[in-house]
Amino acid sequence: MEIVRSIDDFSSLKENRITGNPNMSSSKITFHGSGNVLYCENNVNLVDCSILFGGSNSLIYLSSTNSNYSFNLHIFQNSVVFIGRDNNLTPPININVQEHQNLIIGDEGIIGSGTNIRTSDAHIVYDINTKKRVNHSGSVLIGDHVWLGHLSYVSKGVNIGSGSIIDNYSYVPSYVKLESNNLYGGNPINLLKKEVFFTKDYVGNFENEYSENVDEYVSGIYVYSQKPGETLDFNKVSSLLSNFKVEEKLDFIEKLFIRNKKHDRFSI
Repeated sequence: MEIVRSIDDFSSLKENRITGNPNMSSSKITFHGSGNVLYCENNVNLVDCSILFGGSNSLIYLSSTNSNYSFNLHIFQNSVVFIGRDNNLTPPININVQEHQNLIIGDEGIIGSGTNIRTSDAHIVYDINTKKRVNHSGSVLIGDHVWLGHLSYVSKGVNIGSGSIIDNYSYVPSYVKLESNNLYGGNPINLLKKEVFFTKDYVGNFENEYSENVDEYVSGIYVYSQKPGETLDFNKVSSLLSNFKVEEKLDFIEKLFIRNKKHDRFSI
């Protein structure tokens, strides 16, 4: 086991690697396996953050953002967690990526406090009659500019298209695919309103005059749609990631998610 509590501990790692120079405050990174990589872009701040690598050959990629990374993140065998740039992250956030699955979160989203994201149920459930497993794990996609409200729960196998909104206290059940630019809410989740988008303006700072000037937003920058040759096949992407060694995973992510900023890459 290898434990990192400050940047001074990076050089002592023998079986795993941290790339980048994240600021660390009251944070801990634990490696139980080998061949794992934590990759941090510039402007990554780990504050009251707990990261656990519970297996081997896994990659966590943390992109630049003005929010602190203040979450509990557990990743296990042969998995990827990618978090894109400029997301607003409000703690506490709990992320658990198990059974060689992946979590991809796009750019410029909002993740509210108390959010839970999981790729598995942690334990196996079987059908009494067939004796077959009924709760297979699944990778999770959260597209660009997605708003996960306070106390949202995102289950295994969920795909949320770019531009969508998940209302507070919502439960997104397993394997659900949610189309872009819709508002969803409830337990379990339901479609509340089609064809909407949001901006990240914080209304708590608004004065009266400003509130009067935001009744209309004419730009289509936050409207998403599937486009041939641009929209990614997430199932194929996840399958490829699972077949790669950790260095190949990193190279693939840099090509597909960092260099590829096509507007509709995560549309559904």
